[in-house]
Amino acid sequence: MVEFYEILVYILAYIGLFATSFYVVSMIKSYKKSIYPPKDDKTVTIIIPAYFEEKSIARTIEAALSIDYPKNKLNIIVVDDGSKDKTYEIAKKFQSKKFPIVQVFTKPNGGKGSALNLGISKSKSEIIISMDADTFTNPDCLKKMIGYFHSKDVMAVTPSMGVYQPHGILQRIQQVEYYMGVFLRKSFSTVNAIHVTPGAFSAYRREFFVKHGDYEVGNITEDLEICLRIQSNHYLVENAPDAAIYTIAPNAFKALMYQRRRWYTGLMKNLWTYRHLFGPKYGSLGTVVLPVAVTTIVLSVILTVYLIIKTLIETKQDLLDLIAINFQFNNWMEINSFVLEHFFYSVFSQKLFLITILFLFLLGFYMYFSRKKMLYSEGIRLSFVFFIAFYSLLFTFWWILSFIYVLFNKKVKWRES
Repeated sequence: MVEFYEILVYILAYIGLFATSFYVVSMIKSYKKSIYPPKDDKTVTIIIPAYFEEKSIARTIEAALSIDYPKNKLNIIVVDDGSKDKTYEIAKKFQSKKFPIVQVFTKPNGGKGSALNLGISKSKSEIIISMDADTFTNPDCLKKMIGYFHSKDVMAVTPSMGVYQPHGILQRIQQVEYYMGVFLRKSFSTVNAIHVTPGAFSAYRREFFVKHGDYEVGNITEDLEICLRIQSNHYLVENAPDAAIYTIAPNAFKALMYQRRRWYTGLMKNLWTYRHLFGPKYGSLGTVVLPVAVTTIVLSVILTVYLIIKTLIETKQDLLDLIAINFQFNNWMEINSFVLEHFFYSVFSQKLFLITILFLFLLGFYMYFSRKKMLYSEGIRLSFVFFIAFYSLLFTFWWILSFIYVLFNKKVKWRES
């Protein structure tokens, strides 16, 4: 008799193979056509919203100043969103004769969206860049991104994102996750199905804000909402895979949990708001990418929870059987060792392991593509091991927690104090 988890595995395998085939074929078919040469023919304003960023704001402004772009076409606006630390004082030092392209403003705390909107109101450039205060860029990234505004219908361009100098288990796990995103974002762009323009360093036509409004103040995932709004109005969102930028990833469990809780609750709420995007009217975005994303998330969480419960029940029964025959463990270390060995044996002896092997192969391909495009040379073997060992458990925990917050309508702040 086929078990419940086997049915889920077969469904996930089918969806995964279909989606992967679709993404790879789309990439192969359209990749060369979707590459555009660097340009510096547009005026650009980089807006850096900052809230309690005294440790990183100076490096971020310096990174923006070091970007290789004509200075007569570039402006940098820093907006302190009511920080109580030295963020504003540190940033204000850059507004000087030495750096005439830098402007620094401060305002009462109102959230990232309101800070970005203030920056937009102070700018008259053709292109607006949203740059997080914990972001670092390669000097050539801006020219490469500007080249992708090849049509008046292109309203946004996204870069390739990596983790800045990853250390520790959590940052290394995120390093691999971000590399997956590099490949997927480019494959999505070939069928105009990008649905998130990362706040770390995405570019927008100012024209879009004029016609369709500013960032939604109070939205906890404003970069997701603005991208869904762009797609909702049938514009194009491009990706420059070799425009590399890096963000400082959370390195503590609590900070990472807060971030993912915000991301995932924001995703659920915004997808509900823009649920009209599901369907053939919006091409591959509505018929493949969004439906596959939602389905695989739900099934993956259910499968992981089921396997954990099933394994724990089997482990408990095995322990009871050993006790029944008067088997004696010498100490708690032996018991822990038995439980861990039983857990990993139960997981890797299942049919799911075959799917895992396929996933590892695909993940390796994603890593190769991402590292090649971002010119990244740091080793990722250890990160790869951590990702395989812990990501599914973390992913499931984040989603269950986020679902509870949405279900009970609990408030999620943009940033926890």
